[in-house]
Amino acid sequence: MSVPLLLLLGTAAFSGLALLMAGTLRAEATLASANLVYIVLLGVGGVVFPLTKFPAGARPFLELLPTGALSTGLRDVLQHGAAFPAGNMITLLVWAVVAIALAARLFRWE
Repeated sequence: MSVPLLLLLGTAAFSGLALLMAGTLRAEATLASANLVYIVLLGVGGVVFPLTKFPAGARPFLELLPTGALSTGLRDVLQHGAAFPAGNMITLLVWAVVAIALAARLFRWE
């Protein structure tokens, strides 16, 4: 039950961020910034490099990124058998709510 919920919350968080970028930036800027954000989040979010490879002081902040929360939560459930990674789910939920709310408020058609 945890994996589908993590994936749903991750999808909501990243969709909100995508809508926020698409609705506030010009098309050219959206394409460039989306690629930059994608590469940066892959690198520092625990997807390409595990968060254990980063300095201990940086890990708590990196786990608050949506990629950090999603990768850590999925790894805890699928690799380590955790039942319900509540902290990661709350982090993703906060990202989803904030990003979707900002996108709804700031989105403009052009």
